[in-house]
Amino acid sequence: MKLWKPLLSASLLLVASHGVFANDSPGSGLQAPNMDSITLEDIKSDVYFLASDEMLGRETAKPQAQIAAAYARSRMERVGVEPAGEDGSWYQTVKLKYHTWDATPSVAFTRDSEKGELKYGEEFVSTGGAEASLEYEGEIVFAGYAVNDDTRGYNDLDGIDLKGKLALILRYEPTTWMKGGRNPFSRNAYLQTKEALCRAAGAVGVLMVTGPESLGGSDNRRQLPSPEAGEKSPPLQLDLGEETESTGELPFFHISVPACDKLLGGEGETSRVQKLFDQGEVTKRPDLSAMNVKLTAKSKVVHVEDRNVAGMIKGELDEWIIFGAHHDHLGYGYFGARDARTAMGEIHNGADDNASGVATVLEIAEALAKSDKKPRRSFLFLTFTGEEKGLLGSSWYVRNPLIAHEKVYAMINIDMIGRIDNHKLTMDGTSCSKVLDRVCKEVAPLFPELEIGFSDKPPMPASDHWPFFSKAGIPVFFPFGGMNRLMHTAEDDAETINYEDMLPTIKMLYEIGWRLSEEQAYADYTGPVKEAIGPDGNARDPNKSTDTDEEQEQEFSSAR
Repeated sequence: MKLWKPLLSASLLLVASHGVFANDSPGSGLQAPNMDSITLEDIKSDVYFLASDEMLGRETAKPQAQIAAAYARSRMERVGVEPAGEDGSWYQTVKLKYHTWDATPSVAFTRDSEKGELKYGEEFVSTGGAEASLEYEGEIVFAGYAVNDDTRGYNDLDGIDLKGKLALILRYEPTTWMKGGRNPFSRNAYLQTKEALCRAAGAVGVLMVTGPESLGGSDNRRQLPSPEAGEKSPPLQLDLGEETESTGELPFFHISVPACDKLLGGEGETSRVQKLFDQGEVTKRPDLSAMNVKLTAKSKVVHVEDRNVAGMIKGELDEWIIFGAHHDHLGYGYFGARDARTAMGEIHNGADDNASGVATVLEIAEALAKSDKKPRRSFLFLTFTGEEKGLLGSSWYVRNPLIAHEKVYAMINIDMIGRIDNHKLTMDGTSCSKVLDRVCKEVAPLFPELEIGFSDKPPMPASDHWPFFSKAGIPVFFPFGGMNRLMHTAEDDAETINYEDMLPTIKMLYEIGWRLSEEQAYADYTGPVKEAIGPDGNARDPNKSTDTDEEQEQEFSSAR
């Protein structure tokens, strides 16, 4: 990977400077002050620093994520943005926790005179960390794909007794449903969906195998996730004290095909049984009642902290426009990497995801702070930690707002605008507010170098705007450059960014933010938080949306 040598020193956090700002071009139709101060040079400076190898992928709760936060703070402080964090600081502490194994998990089984044991790390591993403890000895039941799909008339959990027992299931969904290969984004394939169905049926834990037919008939011994992934990059949760000490989730393990063959009674049994369930022959499940399985897994909780960054520019009103972006990424790719099979352990720099978003927030903050105009509404500039671990920083903020939600006019979340293809940018979620939608559509033609698309669907639950929309009842939108092959890979580097399209995109977002600040009408809101109140003291959504969070997540899943 190429490195931008002038940015290799951490001292640049304090001494980096930017060029003299030009005046806005007359007759452009733009209203935001100091627009021409947003330059390619400045954008590259931010992206190359944040996405350099020295930042080691900015993984949540690691030192490099805190350096990224310090960089954002330094950039804003240097240009005159005021701190808006806790107790007059620049930061908001985010409390996190994760589970780790207190001892290596074990699985042993007996069947008549046969005895066997599965080796952790080779034949079975946790699917995502040490989520829950379990000491179990008893029956194991084959539960197919753990799919209940009314639209297909398929329910392979029907007619079986899982109460108080261990479930053995297949990953994904029947291969006859898979057009063009397996679909991990089908709701039936979500591990959360399978876990919830097994839990509702009374299971105490889950062993899951990726069947040979799901992989084109190949063995999956090398498809097991490495146990070191969960150790080096454990799944994180918000640390909310007693409120969430018990998540209720089942212990969930991924086993290899040979290990599953052992449990089912012989070589090739996993493939044979999978083919039956692929054809809907769910009554021909193997009878495992003669088998006794002993599973021991003891976990413990580890508490850690990270931080969000908050800066502000006060306007005439105590009403706020929020610009936000997450400053974390995947670190070495042990968690969330699409290329984990080939690049686990390599630095995943996250230039598009999301150095591009942080650069956008910093450039807009700098342009406004160095202008000679005071906005009508105030601006809050946030960079979040933990987005890649499950929207953790933004979710913590929404639970612990620095500015009361009812004072927030709108939230603009910037994530992945650095690899715009063919000048096409989607403004996702503007349909949740007629005012936001109108303003965005008024501004878009002022930037003819971009091809702006608008969605009439609710905002995607895919980034840090989602907690603001779904929990705080705040109007949001999410400019998005689109999915691309480098996303969540070790190739998402600073030199691959489309800076030429980033420049007008940032200017457009600044113009939208400024116009929302000056807008006389209060932004409406159509979403799941029916009691949401706006800065004018009135209900944001007098019509009250009937869509639930789950329905909107399902819509997003099917769209993907």
